[in-house]
Amino acid sequence: MIPATLFCAAAISALLAIAADWEERRHPAFYLLKPLTTALILGAALSLVPATGSDYRLLVAAALLLSLLGDVCLMFEGDGWFAAGLGSFLLAHVGFILAFLKGVPLAWPPLWTLLPLVYGLGLCAWLLPRAGSLRIPVALYCLVLLGMTLTAALRLQTLGGRPALLAVAGALLFVVSDSSLALRRFAGSYRGAQALILSTYWASIGLIAASV
Repeated sequence: MIPATLFCAAAISALLAIAADWEERRHPAFYLLKPLTTALILGAALSLVPATGSDYRLLVAAALLLSLLGDVCLMFEGDGWFAAGLGSFLLAHVGFILAFLKGVPLAWPPLWTLLPLVYGLGLCAWLLPRAGSLRIPVALYCLVLLGMTLTAALRLQTLGGRPALLAVAGALLFVVSDSSLALRRFAGSYRGAQALILSTYWASIGLIAASV
């Protein structure tokens, strides 16, 4: 009952946050609602009875906490804040990778992961000439993000089941969210950018939180 309530509260908070920053107008309420949404998802993950082991849940929770820190950093303008947010999310992805590999031996991921791999490498190649002084952090981030997606797919291939499927769906949505953010950051703003970035991001971490 408590996890469902927290997930519902997170969904409502997410909708309000998106409305508060519609077309990047940045209503003051956004500065409360954005971290609140992620905090509610973190609370839901911690309140679930772990179906995949307590170590998996703790690693996912640690990654969500780092995501919360990244959320706060990305609410502010400037390369310094962006770099801090990038670093926080990079560490969050490392946490997700460690979680996805819990109880999973290293092996070749399924063949379908060639699609996100080719997409991710292509996006990285497009981003790097535009990233300026952030070129190295962006390249490293792209690699870790791809690693997170591949390890989620490997977990599904090895263990199967609904929790692993939720983790894969969440990982793929994270790629969509980060791609949308990268396009806005390095190619310029576009209509509906913030709504797309935030909706796919919160759906992503919500699915991963539900996978515990």
